[in-house]
Amino acid sequence: MGTETTRAFLDSMAFTRTELLESGGPGWEKIQTAFAWVHLWGGSLDLAYIVQGAVMLTLAAGLAWLWRSPARFAWKAAALAVAAVVAAPFSLDYDMMILAVAIAFLAADGVEYGFAPWEKTLLAALWIVPLVARSVALAVHVPLGVMAMLAMVAFILARAPSITTVDRTPARF
Repeated sequence: MGTETTRAFLDSMAFTRTELLESGGPGWEKIQTAFAWVHLWGGSLDLAYIVQGAVMLTLAAGLAWLWRSPARFAWKAAALAVAAVVAAPFSLDYDMMILAVAIAFLAADGVEYGFAPWEKTLLAALWIVPLVARSVALAVHVPLGVMAMLAMVAFILARAPSITTVDRTPARF
């Protein structure tokens, strides 16, 4: 059973890549990646692969740096959860449900250590985005989901130096 399943999976990869990813089979508004963003805005297949590759490499480098840093675990886990969705070339809008994990980690950390300015707003936006990402992309061709996820990872990486495990500041709301 194992080898036949593996063989069938490998045989279907080309079809899946061309029909689902490269042609946007489910609809570009449903796919929440930089790859789909490029296509949504009329870019070529080659450009989409280049941009998605750059996003993946940037996220990998940022996560490697973050996980080696003294930043608190909640921030590392949140960045990993968000990056896991946006780094894959084929993530549908319903895959964004993993953002709840990131929100939970950051909210718990904020309750314990305090929230930075605009942090609650970013968390609220990250919570709402999966509900409206498809509709906004369909109506006005703005890939709100991808933008919000990349903004959240950028925010985490920018704030990482100030969120160390030794920082035991009291919570402020």
